Amino acid sequence: MNTASDSLKSVSYGKMSPPPGEAVVMSPVGFDATLLRLKQAFERQDLWVIHEIDPQMLLARGGHSIGKARQVLFFHPRYAARLLEANPAALIEIPLKVAVLELPDGSVMVRHVDVASQFERHPRMKALASELADVMHGVMAHLMAAAS
Repeated sequence: MNTASDSLKSVSYGKMSPPPGEAVVMSPVGFDATLLRLKQAFERQDLWVIHEIDPQMLLARGGHSIGKARQVLFFHPRYAARLLEANPAALIEIPLKVAVLELPDGSVMVRHVDVASQFERHPRMKALASELADVMHGVMAHLMAAAS
């Protein structure tokens, strides 16, 4: 019996080569646990999950099959207000985002833009960028402590 998933074309993953200004962390736990730990870390940092994108589902709708993948967009209005006061042109940089990808070998990679690098092209953003970089560091530290 053929199912819809039988007709999907499997995507072969290319070699990973993150660009400068991007951080990559290999999660110590599986995909679902990684998502849970990230969401817990956002909550601990008083951040709001704005949206969760499911690339696996989107690609399946387009006829392709990939492993588990999510993009999680997050932020908080208190940072948005400060950003707008400092430099409204930087609005394009928010919300922040992490990408979680289960690799073919079952390992889980978490990628995010280095916040300080992301905001450095915008004048008057240094203090907020530094603070958000510390927040992101706390999120990743929570994730990495998951196996402890």
